[in-house]
Amino acid sequence: MSEPDAALTIALAEYAQLNDGRRAVSEQSHARFNFFLIIASASAAVAAGVTGTGRVPGWAVAAVGGVVLLLGVGAFARQVEFTVRYRRAAVAETAIRTYLVRRAPDLAPFVLMPTLDDDGPFGAAPLRRRWLRDAVGLAGTVGLLNGALVGFGAGFAVAGFAPSWAGAAAGLTVAAGAVTAHVAYVRRRLADTATQVEGALAGRSLPAR
Repeated sequence: MSEPDAALTIALAEYAQLNDGRRAVSEQSHARFNFFLIIASASAAVAAGVTGTGRVPGWAVAAVGGVVLLLGVGAFARQVEFTVRYRRAAVAETAIRTYLVRRAPDLAPFVLMPTLDDDGPFGAAPLRRRWLRDAVGLAGTVGLLNGALVGFGAGFAVAGFAPSWAGAAAGLTVAAGAVTAHVAYVRRRLADTATQVEGALAGRSLPAR
């Protein structure tokens, strides 16, 4: 086997391994999210049912909410890790595609996924993501549920000694703050990852775009 063929074999093997790894991360992320969603939905249904009977103390419902919130925080942290790993694998795939296209420049117009030299018709997978995209991702959605849970708890707590409108206002304020904090953490972790990836690409004389 000639040296160029050996290089191509290594590149294709690396690309296949990265693709398999990214698929595994995606499957684990969705499985973890679905598990949390099932637990949260079941807990909400049980809490609503027992609250309606009027025979269950408030501390018991609060305990259920606390357990779900604890699970939600763990699920959120794990989803952030999955997101970071997915982004790193995506950049690595982009680098391999760049090498393959540079080997065969005539094929560049037919490569639809982005490379480091061309965004492609679908647009690049940016290192610096947008706020809304982070907010509606799996990690952001878990953060939204956590924020809603904290907001409901704060609203009910305030409504216990203040008018209903004050409880609603407090709940919305706390929920908004919690969701913002979750998304800000996601963006901070992704920004740190982007900085690390950009440094690695620069060290190898590759553009980060």
